[in-house]
Amino acid sequence: MYLALTVCFGWIFALCVHEFCHALVAYIGGDKSVKEKGYLTLNPLKYTDPGLTLVVPIVMLMIGGIALPGAAVYINRNALRNKFWHAAVAAAGPFGSALMIFIYALPFMLNVHFSDDLAWLYPALSLLVLLQIIAFFLNSLPIPPLDGYGVIEPFLPGSMRKAMDQFGRYGVWIVFGLLWFVPPLNNALWETSMSIADQLNVPFHGIKIGYAMFSQQKYYLVMVLIVIVMLSQAGKNKKPDPKA
Repeated sequence: MYLALTVCFGWIFALCVHEFCHALVAYIGGDKSVKEKGYLTLNPLKYTDPGLTLVVPIVMLMIGGIALPGAAVYINRNALRNKFWHAAVAAAGPFGSALMIFIYALPFMLNVHFSDDLAWLYPALSLLVLLQIIAFFLNSLPIPPLDGYGVIEPFLPGSMRKAMDQFGRYGVWIVFGLLWFVPPLNNALWETSMSIADQLNVPFHGIKIGYAMFSQQKYYLVMVLIVIVMLSQAGKNKKPDPKA
């Protein structure tokens, strides 16, 4: 149970950092509205769509898939100073994911010894590192609506941007479809990610144990999903305080 919850909340925290980085760069680039919306708080309930941002990725993890961060912050792009800031805002998300990869891998890079009481943390962190690496790769693809496309989108001709925007409605599903139905692509993604994890001193057997234990304990995440949905709904239904 501890491992599944650690992976779940570790993933949620990484999502918060990912979206926080988007918002922080947008704020520096001219969009001050992100502060008013609470996007700089690392509070997942402040994000635009808790269902898309948190529930859907966790469900994908539960069924053994790969969870990507969903759209969570609305950026006022008209407030950004120029197209370079547009690209920087998009690039900030993957940068946040890369930061979380190193944070979760730090105990392995420093050869930290896990006590018997925290033995479950060893495979949990191993799995989190791998999942973050995979998410980083996928989210960096130049396919709308992924962040990799957001980096190059400001520099594309208007006609191409319009065409790609139509394609963007199905971009994520096409990526997942290719990974599901084209095994060589899926294998290449996992092998490359495993290789990078190995370079970070994350052991393969730790990932293997983590994935096996997560598969056994993942049903505990149903409770987490219920709590997230209830908190999200409560936040939507909460009425603002009357003005004095």
